[in-house]
Amino acid sequence: MDLQLTKMELIEMLLSTRKASVLNKIKAILEEEQEQLTESDYKIVDVRRANHLQGKSKSYSWDEVRKNISS
Repeated sequence: MDLQLTKMELIEMLLSTRKASVLNKIKAILEEEQEQLTESDYKIVDVRRANHLQGKSKSYSWDEVRKNISS
């Protein structure tokens, strides 16, 4: 099964539906399927935040981030 083709078919079906109940069900399913952060993930974020607040890590402005992405 071609994943991209399936996605496109679903998008077309979503665009053509007129039932809010269908959209609400699909939204609930997709929200359920999204990955949640684990306790380990939160610990990593906490350590990185603490390092940032203590000046132990480098931070970037949005302009610097955009430049890094485009280069």
